[in-house]
Amino acid sequence: MKKSKIMIPVMTLGLAVGLAFANTTTVVSGWIDLDGIPTQLDSEPCQGTGEICHVKFDNDPQEREFPVYTDMSLTTLKDSNTTVPYQLPALP
Repeated sequence: MKKSKIMIPVMTLGLAVGLAFANTTTVVSGWIDLDGIPTQLDSEPCQGTGEICHVKFDNDPQEREFPVYTDMSLTTLKDSNTTVPYQLPALP
């Protein structure tokens, strides 16, 4: 087999791996546990560090306070600079 036929798939693989790490944009929107279902927030309300981020929704008839997590596994809580829950307009 010619060397050029082997190099093209290797170069393609290298390019694919390189592009996988090229996206430096981070998703900052938090996640909440909405009745047992991981639900991503539409915006990022949490600012600062030192406290645990919580949110409340204007249209929630039960007026629940939700802790905000970093991802859909709901294992790591997001930081905030206040103990007061962030008020959001509507449940996601």
